[in-house]
Amino acid sequence: MIIKSDEIFLENEIIPGYLSIGDGYIKDILTEGQADIDLTGLKVLPGFIDIHVHGGNGFDTMDAEYEAIDAISRYKIEEGVTSFCPTTVTAPEPKIMKALKNIAEAKQRGVSGAKIIGGFLEGPYIDKEFKGAHPEEFIVDIDLVGLQKYIDTGAIKSVAIAPNLDNAYDAIKFCKARGIDVRIGHSGADCGQVQEAIKYGANIAIHTYNAMTGLSHRSPGFVGETLVNDGIYNEIICDLIHVSKRAIQVLVKCKRDKVVLITDCMEAGGLPEGVYKLGELEVVVKDNVVRLAEGGSLAGSTLSVISAVKNMNKIIGVPLFQAVKMAAQNPAKALGIYDEIGSLAVGKKADLIAIDDDFNVKFVMVDGKVIKAV
Repeated sequence: MIIKSDEIFLENEIIPGYLSIGDGYIKDILTEGQADIDLTGLKVLPGFIDIHVHGGNGFDTMDAEYEAIDAISRYKIEEGVTSFCPTTVTAPEPKIMKALKNIAEAKQRGVSGAKIIGGFLEGPYIDKEFKGAHPEEFIVDIDLVGLQKYIDTGAIKSVAIAPNLDNAYDAIKFCKARGIDVRIGHSGADCGQVQEAIKYGANIAIHTYNAMTGLSHRSPGFVGETLVNDGIYNEIICDLIHVSKRAIQVLVKCKRDKVVLITDCMEAGGLPEGVYKLGELEVVVKDNVVRLAEGGSLAGSTLSVISAVKNMNKIIGVPLFQAVKMAAQNPAKALGIYDEIGSLAVGKKADLIAIDDDFNVKFVMVDGKVIKAV
């Protein structure tokens, strides 16, 4: 199969040309050829990767049913996502176990939309003082035996750890030794504790600025350390609700090649305003803002990745080529899967999308199969 476009976003340049697709991979990049699919007038991009998403279109990872994960995977296609990490929330252990087992089974069975990379265990090993939309009664101390039980489901790609908790550094080493990525956040850690966590192998800051200690002139805090430490990637919810324009610009200035666009989207994504659930908690969606019904804390988002890319480009002022990297290349590198996905290159999976000038997703291909056609 040959795909043609006058704007193909490669790793380091944008070219007119042709992509030769076969057996689910990009076989060649050509300057001429006979197109089977002509996407002239559309920008052909690497498929986006959402490494932090709870749900969408009325479904939640914590539903712990195949139909829910499959529906989320189809929903992600509409925003240009070709791979994602279904994300849990703090809940009773049996519910987390059920959700993780479902992620593992869905990944093995396969889904009809965006591919499952692996689960992101967000909670229960977080700081109660920075819990955000996680129910405090189910937050627990770090227990390596319990952590191993979660890992044994075979579902987990990443685990959230608050660096200021007892046994945090042991847990980070424990996870890294088992091939599990560690993300840090939901924490009152100071800059020194964050520095130590990164030294032990933590490599992603969870929704930067949110649910972590801020930056001040004598206490750089969690935020400050992640802004200057090149050993960590920074998730950001670029909806201009969770974080202001200027604060996002500061992050981009400090960490341009380490910024990872995420949605943190929950089940209300794509649906009208109203009352929904995020795990154990009731939330209210109004004016595109999701808040806990009780207490009013921000509780995830209804953001899409294509909207985050548009915001980064049109409002934050990042060139589109760089904004696309924040949604594809950077998350793939953060999870150590850039050899497979994250850019359009010979030998990589044929995961690609095409958008128009108004940021509408017009075409999606996953593993060489057309999932959404023009």
